[in-house]
Amino acid sequence: MAMLQSAHWPVLIDVYFFLGGLAGGAFVIATAALLVDAVRYRDVVRVGYYLAFVALVPCPVILIVDLGVPLRFLNMVLNFNPLSPMSMGAWALLGFSTAAFLAAVMTLLEDLGKVRDLSGPKLIVGVIGGAMGFFLAAYPGVLLGATARPLWINAHVLGALFLAVGASSGAAAMALVLAVLRGRNRDGVARLGTTIVLALLIQLLAVIGFVWSVQASGSSQALKALALITSGPYSTLFWGGAIVVGSVVPLLLGLLGLKRPSVGLTAVVSVLVLVGGFLVKTLIMAAGQV
Repeated sequence: MAMLQSAHWPVLIDVYFFLGGLAGGAFVIATAALLVDAVRYRDVVRVGYYLAFVALVPCPVILIVDLGVPLRFLNMVLNFNPLSPMSMGAWALLGFSTAAFLAAVMTLLEDLGKVRDLSGPKLIVGVIGGAMGFFLAAYPGVLLGATARPLWINAHVLGALFLAVGASSGAAAMALVLAVLRGRNRDGVARLGTTIVLALLIQLLAVIGFVWSVQASGSSQALKALALITSGPYSTLFWGGAIVVGSVVPLLLGLLGLKRPSVGLTAVVSVLVLVGGFLVKTLIMAAGQV
């Protein structure tokens, strides 16, 4: 994979990475629910596909604004290069956006009563789009690892970390919507709660792997950048916000919810997870660019 030059990305790109990961996570979870039991988890599937599409809507706009010239985005799409992280990302976004749009439209047609059942076509689109969504959720971490920045290039688990954040954020957003719609598929909310717990466990392990891999690299520049997160100006937001409030607390509450399911508790957990996921990605982005 080609190495990218050092990059300075604005906050808009943080939003793009977060929304893309959330969309990918929600879409994959919705497809999994469709595969397991389309009838039992109907609301989970509906909310997941709708959320994936809505979260993706701003992404192409953000990317085009960042590039400055709309034709640059079109050029990346037309000139496919499997060795270019940017080209692969543009194609993944285009393909996944198409799948998310089709899944949302088919779901809407069912909800409006225009058609009786589109589970078959939705499953095909869901499986294909799910693979793309999986890639899109992990892609920002892979992209950062291919960028000439000491912190990112020496962190070998960024793809896994961003994928875990995408899964936890996607599940949290879905659970929050279902929790707000009280009485809608409580079993689905409980299953999403379990998904959140598992994703948070993987997310915390990936954070540990991120810190360990940078420390093991021995790179003075990478260690200096890491210190911004662990003991420097970003440390309060990282430890207090991303780790304690955004990961550990919702994990403990989520474990409690496994024994005593509560829609209200799930809603609180979901909000904390969304805040924590955004902080994890944003702080890693910020520290890597200093």
